[in-house]
Amino acid sequence: MGLLEDNEKNVQKRYQELCSNLNMDREASDQAWKSYETIRQNYTLEGDQLHWLGCALYVACRKSTTPTVGKHNTSFVEGNCVSLTRLLRLCKLSLIQFFSKSKKWADMASMPPEFRNKIDRLERNFAVSMVIFKKFQPIFMELFQYPGDNQLNRQPTSRKQRSLPCTSAKVFDFSWTLFICVKGESPGTSDDLVNSYHLLLACCDLIFGNALLANRRDIMNPQFRGLPEKFWELDYSPPLEPPCIIDDLCQSHDGIPLEAKSIKEYCWKTYVRRLFEKKVLKGDLSTLTGILDPNNFEANFKNINKVYEEHVLNVGDFDERIFLAECRRLRALPGARQCHLISALNSSEKRPVLRAWNSQGKGEDANADIGTPTKLYGMGDISEKLQAKKNNNMQQLGMQQLAPSTPLSGRKYLKSKEAHPNITPVSTAMQAVSRLRTLLVGRPSSPSETLLAIFRKCSRNPQERVEKLVRDFGEQFCTSFRQSKDEDIDFAPKRLQLGESLYYKLLENILEDEKKKKPADFDLSVLLENDVFHQSLFACCLEIVIYSYNSQRTFPWILEAFNLCPFHFYKVIEPIVRVEDQLSRDMVKHLNHIEEQILESMAWKSESPLWENIRCSGLPVPSCEDAFPPGQLDDCPCGTDSSRRTTNDRMPVGSVAKKRLFQSDSVPMTMVHRQVKPGQSLLQTSKPVAINLQPLESENGRFSPIFYVPGTGSVIIQTHSVQSRQPPPPPKEKKAKRGDSLGLFFRKFYSLASVRMQELCAQLELTDADLRKKIWTCFEHTIVNQTDLMEDRHLDQILMCAVYVICKVAKIEKTFTEIMRCYRLQPQADSHVYRSVLLCNKRRCSNNGTSNSSSPDKSKEDSRDSGNLPASQPSAPPTPTRLAGTSNSFEFEDRGDLIMFYNTVYVPKVKGFAVKFSSVGQQPDNLTLSPLPLGKNQPMSPCRRISEKHAVFIRSLDQQKTIPTSPSQPLSYCFSRSPAKAIQIDSFEWASEDNLKMNDQMKLIVKMNEAIFYKKLV
Repeated sequence: MGLLEDNEKNVQKRYQELCSNLNMDREASDQAWKSYETIRQNYTLEGDQLHWLGCALYVACRKSTTPTVGKHNTSFVEGNCVSLTRLLRLCKLSLIQFFSKSKKWADMASMPPEFRNKIDRLERNFAVSMVIFKKFQPIFMELFQYPGDNQLNRQPTSRKQRSLPCTSAKVFDFSWTLFICVKGESPGTSDDLVNSYHLLLACCDLIFGNALLANRRDIMNPQFRGLPEKFWELDYSPPLEPPCIIDDLCQSHDGIPLEAKSIKEYCWKTYVRRLFEKKVLKGDLSTLTGILDPNNFEANFKNINKVYEEHVLNVGDFDERIFLAECRRLRALPGARQCHLISALNSSEKRPVLRAWNSQGKGEDANADIGTPTKLYGMGDISEKLQAKKNNNMQQLGMQQLAPSTPLSGRKYLKSKEAHPNITPVSTAMQAVSRLRTLLVGRPSSPSETLLAIFRKCSRNPQERVEKLVRDFGEQFCTSFRQSKDEDIDFAPKRLQLGESLYYKLLENILEDEKKKKPADFDLSVLLENDVFHQSLFACCLEIVIYSYNSQRTFPWILEAFNLCPFHFYKVIEPIVRVEDQLSRDMVKHLNHIEEQILESMAWKSESPLWENIRCSGLPVPSCEDAFPPGQLDDCPCGTDSSRRTTNDRMPVGSVAKKRLFQSDSVPMTMVHRQVKPGQSLLQTSKPVAINLQPLESENGRFSPIFYVPGTGSVIIQTHSVQSRQPPPPPKEKKAKRGDSLGLFFRKFYSLASVRMQELCAQLELTDADLRKKIWTCFEHTIVNQTDLMEDRHLDQILMCAVYVICKVAKIEKTFTEIMRCYRLQPQADSHVYRSVLLCNKRRCSNNGTSNSSSPDKSKEDSRDSGNLPASQPSAPPTPTRLAGTSNSFEFEDRGDLIMFYNTVYVPKVKGFAVKFSSVGQQPDNLTLSPLPLGKNQPMSPCRRISEKHAVFIRSLDQQKTIPTSPSQPLSYCFSRSPAKAIQIDSFEWASEDNLKMNDQMKLIVKMNEAIFYKKLV
């Protein structure tokens, strides 16, 4: 006990020294220490305690405000002007470690979403800055000489001596500092990666022009092709105005010239002029030159650093000059000459000299600021770093926005990108923007003639209504997009113009697709008069535009801008992907990720229209059997739902909504038919359901179909009979029992849940198929009969509880720690999901006069009463990586970790059903396991073109479709299996009347030996 007290005193002493060095105010210091002691009571904080205290101090600093001297006494700045970089340096905490620990701290302290968003924004800013700095170095090396550190010491020894010209290394540091200073002062421009990169090109253009007019041949790179003619001749005279090299930079370094010049003219020059007017920069204001003159440079360098330091203190952002410190450290390494920072990082793991130098601790301060980048950034590309983070469980670096991982539900169809040295986040963003502009080339931001013709064919021409909606949506978007009214360049109209063009294009494609699936006389007025459909489509188009520019206005910002419900927004995602095949691979992944976010949690918010739809449907929540066609369940005969859902089905409107989903002549229309197999139980439901029993065979060989109506005791026998010897009728199109909008939502929901459950079970090594079906049955029971458990909660929370409870009753030792460890391997995993779970919504409970949760003591009594369903206890002392079974009470809700939710809320709800799966004793005879979805069928995947040079398309063989008969003996070929002699081109003939010889395109197909395809040649 004495040793523990000594450690506490030592921690408190170090903390007081830290606050003294930071000149921390007493209020923030006390608040941080109090928060630290509260967290320490519930969790064992592993590692250096000063790291956790640093996180607590940062939170306390961000909560405070500091008054400023100005015209108004009410002027305040956020924070208490404590530098984040200095705080982390004194705590000996790297930036990457800070991101990881601050997220854990936010989970343990149940911090509000605003703080989490702040950390995410910091993390993304760091990712963007790292990418931009990586691009800055090769650009600078192309324009100027290598910035060796030996140049930094060329300083005059006395004030009386003449100022020396700036070195290449000084210009390197000044250029980056000027760039981050302007970027920080223009949040509207630096909001996305594309604009930030073009801002960097404008900065390099300015510095190059200043060096050229100053005739600084000593720092120029003679190999740069943008140098003027006769530059190296003695009689060369500098031009009067600096040249523009934006085109050369864009051609060499993945830029868009038009947008880069726009950024330079309307943003970069404006902010640089302000710096001249404020006397921060000295030189010629009219031409923005003279910055590198010997008499001006040193003052310019000091002033620009001072302005940036003030910005960092006001905003609370990290100091982006740490990249310069790290660059100097690496340039000082033996053998690192002619290598800029990124090349040194890429090769450090392979070069023993660099490894040995790093192990000696030289340059430790700069290395510690970032967080051992030689280990983390040794792969070059941001996407590779993200993959390394996922695979190796390294420090949590927030790069998902720059290189989104493939969702589980799309991994079967979207493979990971192959590593390529030329693929970078900047090049990917530039390609996305170029692809978007190519997609919209020739498309005006108004309806085309084809779309107008469709409007005129409607019973009520919706042209005027649609155009008015687009104008209203545009004004709403621009208002939300503008961060401040004094922005010098307004990007909102530019993004809006692209969004409007894309909106009209996709609307036209969707309507054309609807016409193909509907009868010829079908009136599209119902769909076109649905304002929610237009709002959702318009918002999705703008989301595509914003994401193409890699903006920090990440989803769900677009929903907040339009005040749009996620439940309505998700309905347009699949139609857009289906009708527009030119969307990039990353864009499809992004839309897939959005759809998953909505299905897993956003659609289940208490204010979501989903709950009203469930109440108004007059039917129970669809089960998996109700939502899926029979052919897509694992215990039913094979078949596919060949009827493609239309956009009109997803957007039901008033009188067009289907009130009666199923009809029959044998039973009342309010009853639903359900096919039952021999031995299957007849479970009671909340509404009368007509169940088809197995037909009885009489002595004369005839079958009599029988229907049983639960709850009424009625048995209906059809009067007509069918001969058993008669050939079966042709199979009818198999459709889902619930094909309305609600049924489509639950079909997607169950499909997503099934994929995640299968992945979780695979990681937990739960290979028994019967056990997986029990988990799925328990999960489906929760959704159908205890739907309120999903309100304001997350799909993964219910799924992990279902896995745990079934393993518990089946006597399989799996702890919550193991389950969450495997869950964290999934791409959508977030610690906030299992650390902050809703226990009780006080506002909802007060309105209902009930409580939807129990106290911890009561939950323990309930768990003891259940016998086979004991309460979950933490398997080890709680740490930031383990749950403590604790909860926190807020003004309107109580939240806790997943163990607390399981014990107090989940167990009382499902224990009566879960104990039926107990391995002790015999299971009830009427317990039927629910079928698992089979996922997407291969025949539903689209055709793919194998090459841009050949009009040859491939698709998987549809086993369900009947292959037409050939006029002669058909020929078939099995790729990678047929003998070599079977692929002789001379022996192949088309099995047709003309006996055409195989052409060059068929030869190309035969050579494809990558996968097994069966091709029928007729």
